[in-house]
Amino acid sequence: MPNPSSEKILPKGLTSQEALDRFERFGPNELSSQKTTFWKLILSVVSEPMLSLLILCGILYAVLGNLEEAGMLSVAVIAVISITIYQNNKSQNALSSLKELAPLKARIIRDGKIKILPSREVVPGDVVILQEGDRISADGFLTFSLNLNVDESLLTGESASIQKEAEPPSEKNMQNPANTNSFVFAGSTVVAGEAVFQVAATGDSTEIGKIGKELQTISQSPSPLQTEIKRFTIAFSLFAGVLCLFLIVGLGLRHGRWLEAFLAGLTFSMAVLPEEIPVVLSVFFSLGAWRISKIGVLTKNLSAIETLGAATVLCVDKTGTLTENNMKVRGLYCEGEFLQCDSKLLEIPERFHSLLEFALLASKKDPYDPMEKAIRELGVTFLSGTEHIHEWELKKEYPLSSKLMALSYAWSSRENEEVLQIGAKGAPEAIFDLCHFSKELLNEWENVVERYSSQGFRILGVAKSKVKTRGVPDDQHDLTFDFLGLILLEDPIRESVPASVLECKRAGIKVVMITGDHAGTAKSIAKQIGFDSCETVLSGDELEALTEDELAFRLDQVRIFCRIRPHQKLKIVRGFQSKGETVAMTGDGVNDTLALHASHIGISMGKRGTDVAREASDLVLLDDNFSSIVKAVMLGRRIYENIQKSVSYIISVHIPIIGMSLLPVFTGDPLYFFPAHILLMELIIDPACTLVFEGVDAEKRIYASPPRRGKESLMSFQNASLSLLRGGLILLVLIGVSFWGKHEHWTFEKIRSVAFLCLVSSNLGMILTHLSKDLPFYRVLSRSNTILYWISGLTILILILIFHVDLFTHLFGFERIRLVDVVSSVSIGLIVSLVWESKKIKDSFYLRIRTAS
Repeated sequence: MPNPSSEKILPKGLTSQEALDRFERFGPNELSSQKTTFWKLILSVVSEPMLSLLILCGILYAVLGNLEEAGMLSVAVIAVISITIYQNNKSQNALSSLKELAPLKARIIRDGKIKILPSREVVPGDVVILQEGDRISADGFLTFSLNLNVDESLLTGESASIQKEAEPPSEKNMQNPANTNSFVFAGSTVVAGEAVFQVAATGDSTEIGKIGKELQTISQSPSPLQTEIKRFTIAFSLFAGVLCLFLIVGLGLRHGRWLEAFLAGLTFSMAVLPEEIPVVLSVFFSLGAWRISKIGVLTKNLSAIETLGAATVLCVDKTGTLTENNMKVRGLYCEGEFLQCDSKLLEIPERFHSLLEFALLASKKDPYDPMEKAIRELGVTFLSGTEHIHEWELKKEYPLSSKLMALSYAWSSRENEEVLQIGAKGAPEAIFDLCHFSKELLNEWENVVERYSSQGFRILGVAKSKVKTRGVPDDQHDLTFDFLGLILLEDPIRESVPASVLECKRAGIKVVMITGDHAGTAKSIAKQIGFDSCETVLSGDELEALTEDELAFRLDQVRIFCRIRPHQKLKIVRGFQSKGETVAMTGDGVNDTLALHASHIGISMGKRGTDVAREASDLVLLDDNFSSIVKAVMLGRRIYENIQKSVSYIISVHIPIIGMSLLPVFTGDPLYFFPAHILLMELIIDPACTLVFEGVDAEKRIYASPPRRGKESLMSFQNASLSLLRGGLILLVLIGVSFWGKHEHWTFEKIRSVAFLCLVSSNLGMILTHLSKDLPFYRVLSRSNTILYWISGLTILILILIFHVDLFTHLFGFERIRLVDVVSSVSIGLIVSLVWESKKIKDSFYLRIRTAS
């Protein structure tokens, strides 16, 4: 780094007073974010349709005098809000801890002295010093640079570092600073070199901040389930209100006992309004967020869990998601021979030693650049202890320049201090130039470079030279270099990615790669991970020229997009959405933010993502691993299917309750069930439809089934019909029991007792029937959670108490019945609910026979 006291290179910077004035004028150098207040969060939770239904039921019960049920529902509402607040705080704490992983500092010249200050105190006009490994804190013009290479991947999506060089001020670069190589951007990282820049923009005025502001214009559509629940809430509220009024008026006019009619209306409203559904959704989503967090995915938006299972297109970035974001040397090429460097490599033949030795000499001792790190790792592993490793002392550095993309380092060793050994590396064409290749030799090596570049390798040329200590030239072109060979590098794919891509294929999910890299690199990665279509690639420039209709047509064919710019990512996402696809989008940089926010499920990176990207996303991938996304999608499918099972069960068990509540209107009988009976049923229904079904393991077929379409209803016509049929059969049996009791001249208390036992046992049977859509209950019962056993045991214990304690027996309007009647009613209830298992048993039997044969 140049001497800080040198006024020619380092200006004196702002004074402390000037900096304070500008800080007050422009504000802190940080991105503004929308913080959710405590009361705003509660209001957003309460306004959800599924919770509105729960609150409506609680108010109804309180007004009608059923304080016990109103209190229970109030507890449920408080629990749901508490879970949401806890999850939100957990997300905020996790994101805060992620931000603290890389606290930003800046070396600022103030009052003529270098000071290390928090980056939020940087103001326009400040002079900032950059060194290798620094994260740039603001946008600005370079006033000095030495071998500066910057990683702008968080802003551009391109994984390759970009060379930057200070240029004299001109009208051209002042008007379009972003298009010049003398301008640096906030959020970028210094990979190599040193520099000084003057701050031009801070906070929301930076390129990062502008994209953050644009987020406000991007709207997200509600998830399919949210829309469906809203319609459900309105429909059922109207349905319940009309039928409740019909029941009260009908009974009141028939008997003239309006108090009893009012009680019947209360019972009916409790039966019709399925307040369990909002509880089910809230519990499933909250526990789902907990389950997903165990595989390294943090949930910021609970409704994204439901949408996740419906994902039909998965748009992923290449660097760090499909790959390890850790450069490795994959091959050495010299003297017409290629040496593959992988886990099977045990030693490096002698003829490659000089190539690797001078590649090390052309790198820093403690490098930050990923490619230099990879070279050093290979060299130290295989050359340590050989004559190729010495105690070198750096004497001179020839930096990269816009004219020559190669650098050289001159070293001296204790063995021979009179002669400097020089290692050079860089773009192959630059090294060829240093070595003064003939035209024939140049063509030969250019063909070699083209052959390996097409395979997705990053290629560096390496050369060596030596010079006497007293005769070191100022220009590396004045040195005589000998060409040694090529270093082939690659960012290797993650080991788990090919299996995860195959899993996506089986599940009918399209995996799309969107990258800022070159087509050759993208195609190479696609082949390695098992993409179906690896040859068809669409570049950003080609995409820009397409109309919406042309893009829609190409989206059916293309799975690889390369050299893509930020607004083009948004265009791709919108294109898939216009075709009815449910899009999950991953990203880590500011360039991904708009697409993350616009997609159905935005997934940001936790380790290397920007704060703006995390705030725009629904999920945060804590380990940056593509396989975790696939696991989360499959877990989302399991959660959605278990919600379907739970809702189907709720509908089935409510049908007989609704029917038996309406029956007195037509028969003139007393009420079959009181509010106390319904409350007892709810003690079974509530934990069953939440905890029991939430814990059911995923059925194997969901992993090989195509994703559901976005417009698919939670309850399809087939599933709804089956639920109504199951509940209707139970209702017919209960009506049959009541008429049989009248025929046998039973007391109405005995009829009520037998009917209630039959209803409770059929309810338990319905739980077993809904555990699996394909397998008999006894094959999944052992894999289910223990909550069901507790529910069954508690139900039996409560029924024993009711029928053996006279106070309870009288309170419930029952009478003691014989053991044979108890066994008969329980058996009838179980049989009528488990009759649907016969088809599963038959299918399972035939499946095992086919598998065995």
